[in-house]
Amino acid sequence: MMPTIRAAGGTSADLFSNLKFADIPASGAILNAWSSSVTNGDVVGLSVGDRDIMVSSEVNIESSADVIDTDRDQMIFNEVVGGGHIFVPTTVNTELQILVHIRYL
Repeated sequence: MMPTIRAAGGTSADLFSNLKFADIPASGAILNAWSSSVTNGDVVGLSVGDRDIMVSSEVNIESSADVIDTDRDQMIFNEVVGGGHIFVPTTVNTELQILVHIRYL
């Protein structure tokens, strides 16, 4: 199984709290992530368990309303991670979108 999580929202301590598939099993996974936002200066982070993968990274402005462009908005490339919760903190002026593809190991 290779699930994908897509979420949109404003400032959040964890945009993925209470979402299905946001917990990686102990065997680990490979992650890819894309993100875009409405407003310049919006930032997103991503960690799995205690491991920070991306910290306060500024995202691209959407190419069109509510669009994540997988050709230009990729922020994480084939990152191998251990088990744990995918934690996604955001600091946003309007709305940010993130798409995370998970390939379990």
